[in-house]
Amino acid sequence: MAEGFGGSRPSPVTAGIDGSGAAVEAARWAAAEARRRGVPLRLVYAYESSGRDYPTLEVTATEVREVMRETGIRHLDTAESAAARIAPGLEITTEVIEGEPRAVLVEESHRATLVVLGSRELGSMGRALLRSSEVALAADGGCPLVIVRDGDARTGPILVGVDGWPDSADAVRFAFQEASELGSSVTALRTWSELRPVRPGVWRFGESAVVHEAERRALVVEVSSVARDYPDIPFGCLVVRGRPVKALREYGERASLIVVGTRGRSGVAGMLLGSVSQGLAGRAPCPVAIVRADTGTRDPHSEKGN
Repeated sequence: MAEGFGGSRPSPVTAGIDGSGAAVEAARWAAAEARRRGVPLRLVYAYESSGRDYPTLEVTATEVREVMRETGIRHLDTAESAAARIAPGLEITTEVIEGEPRAVLVEESHRATLVVLGSRELGSMGRALLRSSEVALAADGGCPLVIVRDGDARTGPILVGVDGWPDSADAVRFAFQEASELGSSVTALRTWSELRPVRPGVWRFGESAVVHEAERRALVVEVSSVARDYPDIPFGCLVVRGRPVKALREYGERASLIVVGTRGRSGVAGMLLGSVSQGLAGRAPCPVAIVRADTGTRDPHSEKGN
């Protein structure tokens, strides 16, 4: 089992491993993604030790750390074997790191092209992302985050939620990049409500047909500004009335990946906070990519971040 990485190699796809079945699924998905991108796969296990002895148990802090490290190595071996079966010949590195899992993954994200986590039976790494500090990786990470519920590859378009512009531009660009890698298409989704803001603190109901058409036209213009850089990728724009999470789940049934951004007006941007983000990432019908503005267009083969 190789450990560590560095130098001027391509930025890897990095998967957080915590010993859960979900993490193994994430490792499989990450391996397939790394193979498509032509970059290495990096598997990381982080653990946090109190650093103190346990005299009543006749165990020292050093012994506790060693047990935790050995546990991490076993979990990484399992994940590495699963990843290698998905992508034979893929370069895979692994590392056990002592540190708070959330902080470790944020640090890893600044040297990765993508960070991947599992969503079912979330262990320490998954909880760190979907709970404390309002999704630390989505807020502070240096690359997109993908939450994988099921490791099986799926066919279908890349579905991207667009709730504001230019705040959603990086999410849209990431969706087109993924479609290019997969030989797929892009479907851009926007939701709207009849209750519209007129001025701060004042709302009114708009005429459905007028609001719908205005949103559709705006969405086509916005997505087209990115699509022109991907002339071979077919795309469509879908505007529906309703709640963004419900709409993304419904249309995600026919997608291979759901992409959302982290900033913008209410709606899709709010998915990253509290129960809404957990509702999407934990129960979405396919993997979910969370793309923070300015992190979705990194060239994995550049030396930046390595």
